[in-house]
Amino acid sequence: MSQAAFFLNMSIRVLIRDYPSRVIALVTASHALIFRHSPSTADAIQNSSLASIQFAQSRTSIDFQGAPRCMVEFTALNSLDTSDYRSLNPLPVHGTLGLITINNDVFICVVTGASKVASVRPGETVERIFGVEFYCLNSSEHDNILSDDLNPHAGDIYGPNLSRRDPTIEHPCAELQKLLSNGSFYYSTDFDLTNRLQDRQDTISFLAEALTNI
Repeated sequence: MSQAAFFLNMSIRVLIRDYPSRVIALVTASHALIFRHSPSTADAIQNSSLASIQFAQSRTSIDFQGAPRCMVEFTALNSLDTSDYRSLNPLPVHGTLGLITINNDVFICVVTGASKVASVRPGETVERIFGVEFYCLNSSEHDNILSDDLNPHAGDIYGPNLSRRDPTIEHPCAELQKLLSNGSFYYSTDFDLTNRLQDRQDTISFLAEALTNI
């Protein structure tokens, strides 16, 4: 999975456009993060956006020319025509853990459930992840394959139009979904969890000293 994660301390909607090309957007009240699938390098260059993310088909592959690409764009919401989009998730999400390629399909992982578990110091809170969903950027084959056992709130909230498919069909990301939803993963919208408290304090002290010398 890519290491890029995107969390905001606000409501985020997951929208999808099916035509003319499949596009998934994470939308707040003011901005949108848009994900488009590009099957080849040539398409990625031709449809270049603000950023691009390259995914290898396998860790041992050295030929990236045929690997799937994802174009990512960050834009103001008023510049995005959402009339052709529909809601992909009935409830707001907390953010995304990034993207992953499985069997040449690109999936975006969004955090659907999280709860506050700690406050390290004023202004620094920690959230525990207890629910995630994976949505495919390049195919509708895996749409509506839901996992009730992973989501205690699953059921009527999905509505009558989101009928479940054959239960014998397992989502390609099912095992990864179980892992990320087991309560062992955390994030913060206030600070970098990978930095120790002492390191963060040293950084603050350095910046404060630098500002006083300006």
